[in-house]
Amino acid sequence: MGSWFVRFTKFATAHVVHKQEQVNSCGIACILMLNFKMKKGLMFSGMAAGASLQTVPVVGSYLGATLAKASVDFAVKTEPEVYKIYGDVCGTVYDGTSYTNGLNHPEVLKRLWLGNWECVDVGEGGMAAAITAAVAGGAPCIAHVVWDGGGAHFVCIDETAGAFGINYAMINDPGDGDVHPTLMTLGTTVRFKTGKMSGWIVRRK
Repeated sequence: MGSWFVRFTKFATAHVVHKQEQVNSCGIACILMLNFKMKKGLMFSGMAAGASLQTVPVVGSYLGATLAKASVDFAVKTEPEVYKIYGDVCGTVYDGTSYTNGLNHPEVLKRLWLGNWECVDVGEGGMAAAITAAVAGGAPCIAHVVWDGGGAHFVCIDETAGAFGINYAMINDPGDGDVHPTLMTLGTTVRFKTGKMSGWIVRRK
């Protein structure tokens, strides 16, 4: 545990990204990122971001240098809690060596005191609009990617950026621990690296 990185983009956005520890742990890595991103705003008030406190989303672009280290420290400390809750939802001890089921993600996020979530299939062509609406509502989302060569992956999106009708998703990829601004066009399939978004999204209601 503990592979967290502060990343910056050409759109002047800053993001804290978790790099997955196991080949199959992309889903739990996205839950870790989402939990952190929803709670990090509490640190602006000097509070310990405990699960019982109200979550306060803060846009990544306001993440200052001083806050960055405190943010990463907090992110590392929250990992055991997230793993335990996912295991409780699944009814077994979870260690990150197996894939997570996206249909379980909403209940895990709810138990982390992050409100009510849903895992829905909006269709390939609906992902750009769904992602844009999700992050505009103040919460990151988790998107499902299917690779051209087989297999699948989860990624976390916490912001969109762009102008003049051109929109990019800030994709926090646990696969490499980096942020990839990815072009989205309404009504068309969103491509990511050597794959595409399947249409499944975990978003806050």
